[in-house]
Amino acid sequence: MDYRPLAKLFTSADISRVADGDYSTIVKLQKSYDELDNIDILQDIYEESYRLLRLNYPNEYVVKNTIANRVLLGRHSMNTASMLSELRIGTNKADCVVVNGLSTCYEIKTQFDSLKRLPDQIEAYTQAFDKTYVVTHESHLSAVLKLHDEMPVFGIIKATKTGRLSKPLKEAPQNENFNQALMFYSLRKAEYTNIATEILGYEPNVPCHELFDFCKEVFCSLSPERANQLFKENLKHFRKNDHNFINSLPNSLKNIGISYNIDRKSKNSILTSLSGHMSQQRGDNSVLPIPSRKNI
Repeated sequence: MDYRPLAKLFTSADISRVADGDYSTIVKLQKSYDELDNIDILQDIYEESYRLLRLNYPNEYVVKNTIANRVLLGRHSMNTASMLSELRIGTNKADCVVVNGLSTCYEIKTQFDSLKRLPDQIEAYTQAFDKTYVVTHESHLSAVLKLHDEMPVFGIIKATKTGRLSKPLKEAPQNENFNQALMFYSLRKAEYTNIATEILGYEPNVPCHELFDFCKEVFCSLSPERANQLFKENLKHFRKNDHNFINSLPNSLKNIGISYNIDRKSKNSILTSLSGHMSQQRGDNSVLPIPSRKNI
């Protein structure tokens, strides 16, 4: 049985459709999989679909969602930690970064990924974060271990065939060589302006076209330790996760509250929809009216 089509349910595009009251993908997939056919509550459909994906097609969403459940929610508190997805570092995008007292990068390599860019990714991430782990499918494990022998600057976690995570096979060493210019380019305007204001004691008073370079000079003039501290503090503050929304989601959907840009109206719609019944949608009409909103 090919379970790959179930991955559509967890894409940003289809989550947006559900928020708009369009359940057509779910109705179609229910008809295609016996495991889903008799499930009526939408949340239960997501949970079972995720279970099937985890066992049969553990893609990047599954691994990110596992990190969200095990690391962000299982090990840390969202009051003191944030999880960022696809954070740009130079020409690369870090799959997951958890910022607590430390910044820890998780670069995911599923069985469907290539390792071609991994050396460049590791080189970049180990200049920007306290610790870097490669979360690799076991099919890549020997190659990643070989790379670790050449570049012992990262840790290794194995993602099993069923989408679960091992304890670190190699512990990530603590980084002490930060590239402040590289880190600065990951910051948004509000973040780097806030850092400059904190250092100077006043808001930078320069023309708009000079602000970026001015703030970069301020940031790069700091000690690496101070720059790293402010980098983490501002990422946590300005990119704080929506605790209420994430806590209200079932385990299968935690990652959508982290990785996807969802407005408040859509969040309320999604949460309302999750308790809805799908039995009435198995006829010709596969688009529901947008459910009544409720605040969270």
